[in-house]
Amino acid sequence: MNEPVTKLVKTEHTIRGIETDASSTVGPGWIARMLERVRWSVFGLETFALRNQVVGGVARASAFEYREPLRADDQVEISTWLARVGNTSYDFGHAIKRLSDQAVAVRTRVTIVHIGPDGPAPIGSDLASTILDEPVPAVVIWQETERRSSWTRQWIVRPSDQDSFRHVNQARYVDYIDDTRQLASMAGEPAGLEGPLESLSVEYLRETHAGQRVQMETWVTGHDTRAFELRQPETGQVHSRGQIRKRPASQASI
Repeated sequence: MNEPVTKLVKTEHTIRGIETDASSTVGPGWIARMLERVRWSVFGLETFALRNQVVGGVARASAFEYREPLRADDQVEISTWLARVGNTSYDFGHAIKRLSDQAVAVRTRVTIVHIGPDGPAPIGSDLASTILDEPVPAVVIWQETERRSSWTRQWIVRPSDQDSFRHVNQARYVDYIDDTRQLASMAGEPAGLEGPLESLSVEYLRETHAGQRVQMETWVTGHDTRAFELRQPETGQVHSRGQIRKRPASQASI
């Protein structure tokens, strides 16, 4: 007799000191790493909805909502589910709940493109029955805007930025955005943005590899919002782009 399909996976985790930054809270990049680890682990469950249904995949976009800070030794429960199924892509939903007060600290949507032997591949329509209608961040649509008070930095991609697939890991793009907004602030640039974030979205458009020279540009899109674009300065090819929103001042001490 077949076991029922597991639609919602809950994983417990204790926040480690290494996962916190200078603010003593877990930064955006480490949150992305925590969730990637969980996504890999759910495929080890025999009854998980996507097991044996997809050949492989690459992250196309992520959207994060940061609601509560997480600190070292916090015990959390990370929930993972299938939030959407398209023709050749699907979305994971994640929620990180702090167990001490049951507060939801983070909600995330991650879009994966299903890859077969010859590129993007169709996904079985029967997976639609395993979707859960749980809250996830809305899809963030990129819109070209005037690049007000733009600021740019350049660097060489490090070998340690790559993962086992020999390209920059998806969490490192989140680090690039978070680093850039803080470095711009340290430089006294209007495009800089300090303090805790309310949301971050990122699109992964092209692979980035160790040894490449890249530049990230950030510019003002609103009082508490900024846009980011990562490109190769020699070719002009855009590798990634993203947007952030700062937490309102009235909630910054949460």
